[in-house]
Amino acid sequence: MDQPRPTRQRLLARSFVAVAIVTALNMMAQPVMATNDHGVDSDAASPYQQGHMGVDYMADLGSASSSSSFKMTPSEAVSKASNESLLWGIYRPNLYFGTRPRLPESVMTGLMWFGTQDFSGVDNIRHGCEEGDKFEKYGWLKNDGRSFGTQQLKDTKNNIEITTEFIKLAGGEHGGSWGARISGKPIHEDEPMSVSMMYYVGHEGQGQITSKKDESKATAHLNGQTPDLGRFEVDIEQTKGADAGKKAFRVASLTARPVGVWRVKDLVRDIIIQRAQSLQSSGNQNLAPEEFLAMPEMAYGILPDLFVHQVDYKEPFEFEVRFNSLSSPNRVTSESMSAALKKAEDAFDERFEQTFHLKQHGYSDSVVDFAKATMSNLVGGIGYFYGSAIVDVSPTYDEGMNEHLEGPVARRPNPSPQYTFPASLLTAVPSRSFFPRGFYWDEGFHQTLIGKWDNDLSLEIIESWYNRQDSDGWIQREQILGDEARSRVPGEFQVQYPEHANPPTLFAAINGYVDRLKNATKAAEIAVDAHGHSEQTVFGSGDGLDVTKAHLVDRQLANEYLVKLYPKLRKSYRWMRRTMQGGIREYGRLSRSRSEGYRWRGRTVTHTLTSGLDDYPRSPRPHLGELHVDLLSWIGYASRNLQSIAEMIGEEEDAEEYEDHYNAIRANIDDLHWSEEDKAYCDLTVSDDEESIFVCHKGYVSLFPLLLGIVDKNSDKFGHVLDMMHDPELLWSPFGLRSISAQDEFYGQGENYWRGPIWININYLALHSLKTYYLGEGPHQAKAKQVYNELRDNLIENIHKEYLTTGYVWEQYNDKTGAGQRSHPFTGWTSTIVLILEMGKAE
Repeated sequence: MDQPRPTRQRLLARSFVAVAIVTALNMMAQPVMATNDHGVDSDAASPYQQGHMGVDYMADLGSASSSSSFKMTPSEAVSKASNESLLWGIYRPNLYFGTRPRLPESVMTGLMWFGTQDFSGVDNIRHGCEEGDKFEKYGWLKNDGRSFGTQQLKDTKNNIEITTEFIKLAGGEHGGSWGARISGKPIHEDEPMSVSMMYYVGHEGQGQITSKKDESKATAHLNGQTPDLGRFEVDIEQTKGADAGKKAFRVASLTARPVGVWRVKDLVRDIIIQRAQSLQSSGNQNLAPEEFLAMPEMAYGILPDLFVHQVDYKEPFEFEVRFNSLSSPNRVTSESMSAALKKAEDAFDERFEQTFHLKQHGYSDSVVDFAKATMSNLVGGIGYFYGSAIVDVSPTYDEGMNEHLEGPVARRPNPSPQYTFPASLLTAVPSRSFFPRGFYWDEGFHQTLIGKWDNDLSLEIIESWYNRQDSDGWIQREQILGDEARSRVPGEFQVQYPEHANPPTLFAAINGYVDRLKNATKAAEIAVDAHGHSEQTVFGSGDGLDVTKAHLVDRQLANEYLVKLYPKLRKSYRWMRRTMQGGIREYGRLSRSRSEGYRWRGRTVTHTLTSGLDDYPRSPRPHLGELHVDLLSWIGYASRNLQSIAEMIGEEEDAEEYEDHYNAIRANIDDLHWSEEDKAYCDLTVSDDEESIFVCHKGYVSLFPLLLGIVDKNSDKFGHVLDMMHDPELLWSPFGLRSISAQDEFYGQGENYWRGPIWININYLALHSLKTYYLGEGPHQAKAKQVYNELRDNLIENIHKEYLTTGYVWEQYNDKTGAGQRSHPFTGWTSTIVLILEMGKAE
């Protein structure tokens, strides 16, 4: 038999441990019935209907429960508080600044501007984050992910430095009120600044907005009402500068339907150009650019749903946008904004130090500010997306047929991409400029840091991702929801295929939550006094609820969350094992397990996009007999984490099964993938003679048994992997671990994406794994400590230096010079440098 089945004695022992853990989780908590969104069994829903559950219902729950007079259960209290805290946000990360609620079709606002030094400025309207805009620097300096943020944008071409500040005030039944303060000044004071600033407010779906302008106060005023947000007001007012209180906004009323509010830049540009052409044809040749490029104050279309406010500046300025929900008693005013911003900034600084302890570790103010900005750009890049995806579920050729054909379309006899039902997703994004959408492989790294900063925000995002799971357990590796998201993606990458996986990194984020929960449980046990009373918080409907860690300090909530999420985790795991299964017996391979071997689907000769390592060299040609060591390691990692969760929630038999899987995978990583000749873990393929052979390209793929904590710290194999990591002729560089050996034939060749450059996510995995599993007593302890300390120092020094030099955190770093390269700002998984800073040295 391939794997031993659990014995009765082992199951009883496991059951005893599980009961003890569940008892600790529920200690002193009031019993609460677990609920599912809409009361619907997600497994019974259609694959694409499931994605529409969860987040949108949470938005409705706040309104429903807030008007109820009954005493809320802990789950209801937390759901209401979470909705109020997270309904409104800076959830349009693809823009330099924009706001929206977590609602499918609702109000959206955003900032735009262009230079008026000459007439060409209107062709370069700033709106969406674009690397081609060539800003000197832009990004959040401080952002708490919920209610506060301050951002700096240095638009070199237009000689303007813009600061955007955002603050929310809680209250009422519709997510509270918020304000944005936008100020600008010249980057170089000895050079002219001439810009046209625009702020727009639009809405989609049901409801209406009307506009009114107060000429005497230079204030634009909007009244609005939608079913989800109730009645609200928006004021846009000049607050500082030479023209404060004098210079009035021009207000244009547009109809965005049917193209959508997100097309506002195109609509505005067309209107301005049409007006300019009209002025030119009527003989107005001597107007200044700002007059020539002004929006006419008139209505365009029937029933306007988009209001654009424009004003021109040549000197420093400040204006405010104040959104007030009429259900809230806490009105946003200029004075209340100032007070709230100061309080929020002080609270952010204090909380950052309490969370990461960087000043305590002795880091300079420069490093601490860099870490704050890096983390803030990750949480400031959280977006809410809604719309249809494109999926092709049409049958592929039978395995083994047409394997030579390149790409998923060619492997289908009748390709048939289809739009899915609309769905929503709350997610961080890798890069606001280049990858402003959700990526499954990236998100686990994002949530490892976000979970450390805001536990419950991370849990919301993780649940949102698993709500995108289909009935088989598949989650699309790229989440391209709606026309706005698709507008930023080349056509060949828009269609998703259900045979394509991605590394299950969300298990790392969930594992982080489980670790935090265990630590919190230990603290709660210590706090129990001699009379058996616990100091643990049990939530009701009162004030004082800390929504950032409710699922840490209330064990019942934690248990409910894991019980609800667990079936989706199990389904995802089983889907990967089933669909990524590889061949062992067919090619005479000897291993202790005859079932634990896997290969990535979706391979081409040059790329394995599904692995996340894109152009990393594999076998010269795709083959059914391939086995990939990184994939086997990922599935082993998932089984180990699922075992921990299953034990925690009392799923004893499942925990036993995962343990068996993990032990078999651990054995097969050595049996199948260790090349004694190369002293490295390698992929496998099949030769022309149908014999199993190694494919060894020393690099990141070779490290995965170490990166995921699977290789035995006492083994010679671990020592050889450490030597490979630390060898300057192989992976070691003064700036971090390069992605492939400098001696490999593919080093620096072709696209050169994962063929030499340094990636911070893999370096983070190396450091985290060394600290977690390999710094303890053993034959390689001294070498492991040396590699850990030197690698950590190299990464911190170089990434901080490049940030100071360039103003950005980058997608990858050059292994020869340390220079940042490719996409920027890339504060997705590169932001794990903050966790690396927090790790501390190994003594």
